[in-house]
Amino acid sequence: MSESSFTTGILNRGKSAEGETFLNPLTFPYFPNTAFVMPDLTCAKTLNDKFSYVRFNNPDRTALADVVSYLEAGEDSVICESGMGAITTTMISLLNMGDEVICNSAIYGETHQIMNYLLPKIGIETKMVDLRDVENLKQAITPQTKMVYTEVCANPVLRMADIPAIAEIAHRNGVLLVVDNTFTTPIAIRPLILGADVVINSMTKFMNGHSDAIGGAVTSTNERINKIRMHTILCGTAGDPFASFTMLKNFGTMELRVRQQMSNAAKLAAAVEKMPHVIKTNHPSLESFPQHALAQKLFRSNEEICGILSVELPDDIEKVDDFMRRLKLIHYAGTLGGIHSTMMHPVSTSHKDVPDMDRRAMGVTPGLIRFSIGIENIDDLIGDFRQALHAFD
Repeated sequence: MSESSFTTGILNRGKSAEGETFLNPLTFPYFPNTAFVMPDLTCAKTLNDKFSYVRFNNPDRTALADVVSYLEAGEDSVICESGMGAITTTMISLLNMGDEVICNSAIYGETHQIMNYLLPKIGIETKMVDLRDVENLKQAITPQTKMVYTEVCANPVLRMADIPAIAEIAHRNGVLLVVDNTFTTPIAIRPLILGADVVINSMTKFMNGHSDAIGGAVTSTNERINKIRMHTILCGTAGDPFASFTMLKNFGTMELRVRQQMSNAAKLAAAVEKMPHVIKTNHPSLESFPQHALAQKLFRSNEEICGILSVELPDDIEKVDDFMRRLKLIHYAGTLGGIHSTMMHPVSTSHKDVPDMDRRAMGVTPGLIRFSIGIENIDDLIGDFRQALHAFD
């Protein structure tokens, strides 16, 4: 199978679970049952190895994990009930009281809350560090540092992390590197190959792509995933079987969808950057993007980076609101990554609980809007954006 194409591999993975093929159906079946019959005590003693109870294991989750491991080039994966569940379960599985996490300062708002609100409650401290300059990482690491956490492209301003450089520094100091690949997906980049130790995906977004199922995944070595899987059992964060079944079907078109979305986003960013009233357009494909050279190093082409862009408009909330209402093809919705283009106002939603000083340090202003680009005709999207900007005339 081609190294640059995933579709054939996806379609031929996830056909069995724990060696069971279930009569070889063309599409893997849905298992809604909460339990399987165990014929004897020998079977009962291997609860976590075979199928017994849905919180321990489920065929749909197992089949989906096989596909995710293939996509991310990892040994094994565990499926969680959401991307946030994948993050929190990873943290409590791999960290202990007294440990320290270094987290990229430009990060998703609720991940920021995990680091600065949840982890301190269990004795784990976090340093928020601007990882655009790896010298900052070198200076921040202490003997207590056990993990570096970053997104490939930060939500919502798309600040990028130099994964190979960060991995080299982390490993030199005996520190794990955990990377959130949600925005970019393994279609564009595979962090484990670049040196990351653990990769997390909110599969709800681009990987599933149809806004009809929620789930997260963690991919790493067998040893780490076994530890994380045990915590999903204890914390009840294992993925929903029907969501896993839905995603397993939707993954078949992932590469086709995501490549179109990435291409559309790059083309829309190039057009929007030149439109009136636009203060700044954030997308790594643009030469004006501060880390454009890093994008050229990490990704195959400008049209294979991510399907997200963010646009900074004047800080006039009434006009921002009018602009959003005028858009006909891009809808305000609390999600991203689907085949329909959507938008979100970070200050009002994902980053509303982040202190204003921290938000502005990330580049998140009241005039910033994040756009998740779908598979619509690109000329239609450009025209829709242009007409809506008349709100600022």
